[in-house]
Amino acid sequence: MIIRKAQKLKSGDKVGIVSPSEPIVFRNKFRSSIKELEKMELRVVLGEHVFKEYRGYLAGTIEERINDLNKMIKDRQIKAIFTSLGGFSSNQLLPLISYSALKKNPKIIIGYSDISVLLNAIYAKTKLITFHGPTLEFGIPRWKKFTRDYFEKALFESKPIGKIKSFKVLKPGKAAGRLIGGNLSVLRTLWGTKYSPNWRGTIFFWEDCNITFEDLEHFLAHLKLVGAFGKMRGMIIGRLRNIYKFKSKRRKANTVEQIILEATKKYAFPIIMNVDFGHVSKQITIPLGARATINTSRKFFSIDEAGVKD
Repeated sequence: MIIRKAQKLKSGDKVGIVSPSEPIVFRNKFRSSIKELEKMELRVVLGEHVFKEYRGYLAGTIEERINDLNKMIKDRQIKAIFTSLGGFSSNQLLPLISYSALKKNPKIIIGYSDISVLLNAIYAKTKLITFHGPTLEFGIPRWKKFTRDYFEKALFESKPIGKIKSFKVLKPGKAAGRLIGGNLSVLRTLWGTKYSPNWRGTIFFWEDCNITFEDLEHFLAHLKLVGAFGKMRGMIIGRLRNIYKFKSKRRKANTVEQIILEATKKYAFPIIMNVDFGHVSKQITIPLGARATINTSRKFFSIDEAGVKD
């Protein structure tokens, strides 16, 4: 299998910013991110419609959003594409992305939440390693040092991120495979389509926020139905935020851990959770498509391959 990698970022590189999903609300914080990227000695190019708003919840029409994205993809001088924020409509762009241009001219593409739809579809269609990491709307100056350090390590260095030891073991074991994943709520829009990743031999990382226990059961059942559990080698779960129990006293309270273990009880792959990525202030930038290892007996999860090259 041919795995494609973009070149690592360096001083003087030109980078683009697009809004593929929701419109920017906190413009001052977003502009502070632009200043920080410039302090990193990067030359910033804004998409023509980066500040656009359409219907109140879209960052422009489908045509405007895809035109910005494809323009950045096709511009050989643009070395990375950053995203302003997530939302819930990136999947509208999938049939229109210039995948052939990305194969010819690989570049860094980074974001999380709804942007994980783009990251996984691009990897599925091109085998280009993409990056599950922070977006820009809330301002780089507000990032934790932890987040900034992993962001720079993933994009500016051509060596593997290495071992990560802060997590909880839900199901013990060992696994090795390529990383795919992102936000569970939006990734389900890919399953069963031609933009869904090949699950075989993968380590699936996922996170979510503001969902109910019922939602979680529904999403995990969908994963089982598409055959993902039988093909993946391991599972990594982020720090889940605001996963709500039902308030009815007639319904037996459960836990997130019990729901996950019950859904995966017929499968032997290891599961770890509370890893720092997703909708939290501390985020690891994860190279989607890179090789990784889980070894719970030695208490580590390791990203074994760099997402960029020299």
